Amino acid sequence: KESADVAVEVIKVENGLSEVTLDGKTATVTYGGGKARFFRAFAHLHDYVVNGKKNEHLVEEPVFDMVGTMVDMSRNAVMNVETVQFMLRKMALMGMDSYMLYTEDTYEIEGREYFGYMRGRYTKDEIRQMDKYAIMLGIELIPCVQMLGHLKTHLHWPAAAPYRDTPHVLLVGADATYELIEDMLKSIKECFTSRRLHMGMDETVDLGTGAYVKKHGHRERTEIFLEHLNKVTELAKKHGFKPMMWSDMFFRLAGKDLENFVDYDRRVVMPESISKLVPEGIEPVFWDYYHPDVEFYSENIEKHKLLGKNTIFAGGIWGWSGYSIHFTRSLKNSVPALIACKDKGVKEVIATVWHNGSEASLILSLAGMSWYADYCYKGEFSEESAKECFRRSCGDFYDDIRSTEKIEYPHGSDIGVSRVLIYNDPLMGLLDKHIEGTDTRSYYLKLTEELKGIGANSGKFKPAFDVIYKYSDLAIEKADYGVRLKKAYDEKNNEELKALLAECDVILKKLREFKDTFRSAWLEYNKPFGLEVHDIRYGGVIARFETTKQRLNDYLDGKITRLEELEEVRLYIDGDHPEGTDKFGGMVLWHQYQTYATVNIL
Repeated sequence: KESADVAVEVIKVENGLSEVTLDGKTATVTYGGGKARFFRAFAHLHDYVVNGKKNEHLVEEPVFDMVGTMVDMSRNAVMNVETVQFMLRKMALMGMDSYMLYTEDTYEIEGREYFGYMRGRYTKDEIRQMDKYAIMLGIELIPCVQMLGHLKTHLHWPAAAPYRDTPHVLLVGADATYELIEDMLKSIKECFTSRRLHMGMDETVDLGTGAYVKKHGHRERTEIFLEHLNKVTELAKKHGFKPMMWSDMFFRLAGKDLENFVDYDRRVVMPESISKLVPEGIEPVFWDYYHPDVEFYSENIEKHKLLGKNTIFAGGIWGWSGYSIHFTRSLKNSVPALIACKDKGVKEVIATVWHNGSEASLILSLAGMSWYADYCYKGEFSEESAKECFRRSCGDFYDDIRSTEKIEYPHGSDIGVSRVLIYNDPLMGLLDKHIEGTDTRSYYLKLTEELKGIGANSGKFKPAFDVIYKYSDLAIEKADYGVRLKKAYDEKNNEELKALLAECDVILKKLREFKDTFRSAWLEYNKPFGLEVHDIRYGGVIARFETTKQRLNDYLDGKITRLEELEEVRLYIDGDHPEGTDKFGGMVLWHQYQTYATVNIL
């Protein structure tokens, strides 16, 4: 091959731009609006050169001033510094320019030992290290915390009693609450260069119903919320921060009398007076991950104009519903949102990636981030173009990543069932009624063959692919084991029961292999804290199969005359399902199962 030496001139301009020109052995990269736009252009140039191209010219003018992500570091898993830096590098090559570090109690506050205790909290030095690295890449590392709700994992400690209203929410009006928030702000200020601050404030539905009502009596929730918001905003500004917040509570409070209210309910009429109640300078963050229609987003963006001058939109890359990222669902709901944001003049967009259980390897969400990045620079969506964006930044395995979601859908819908299939108890069978009639064995046999060797040359992504493959291989036998066991017992088919007894050893072997593979991936990407939850869960499933072996042995040997667990009639956990409806119900299925199931999966 010819030498790839190319002389590159870099030109920085005032206007937002990402431009590259290649003319033989000379090239020009022109950019404006931040270094991330330079890195995107440079990724294009690198791609041209390594593919032997000689004369190319590309100009991209971003439709958003900011395009970034928010990654959950609080729902059990806290990414290690190396993984965050890896994501930052890949995002920069896509042209993304912001990274919100979502930390509820997983950051250090000096003098508050129980804040993030045993949760893998980031030290101040770790945050400074990530912050410095992000700045080098042209990415703003933005603190994204909670200053009212979503603090359950801290508030359960006795040390938090002076500022606890309910198990989830801070006690508004208490001096101890604002002393805590002052300490939060001081710690954040010491670690982050950015002076943008996401204060949280979302989903505080039980605000004022615990210690608050005992201390002050009943008070309108809107008044309590606005009192706290004004106080916290004042403190944030005192420390030099430009605050933003999730906006859902404004809609919830405005729609409090609506029957069957849902977040950002389209029936909500936002009162004109709301603009006078919102503290000046607050940037509302409109989040939604659930709607596939442009009109929904457009209507709500219009309503947000009463809340502040600069509405930020937050879409979702579904990493919170199973062992894989739900790409199909994410894409279906993200593109209409991006179209509405462009049409309505929203200038800042982020893709949120939540854990809510932490089975999924969130590093795979980079494939979804390419949609947001590429839309920003193209002004329209093409999955082929986004795929090329991913290839230039991460490698040529976008299709492999997209295929990982197949472990979720043996039943043919887009409702992920990977968690319940693994945790479903072999003897109690709470999910058996839902699984009946689904040929999971054939599905996972075929899928496991398809996934063999997946992500073979994916480097840092490889451990995440290994978990997906091992899951599919385990699910061949495990997914419907309880259904087959119950059927054989009801039919008094002892030969089949003997075969199922032997199959326990196959499942136990695969369970241990899966557990070890999951652990390896976890320790590659995350701090060790939180892994104990999964050890307990997998340990519980393993113990239940050991018990199943013992119970079947005793029954087949005549030591016991019946297996009481298998004599129980199997029921749906969420009520009856009319003929033709999805037996897996909806996205709430996991939460229902978690509520009703034995303690080993909690």
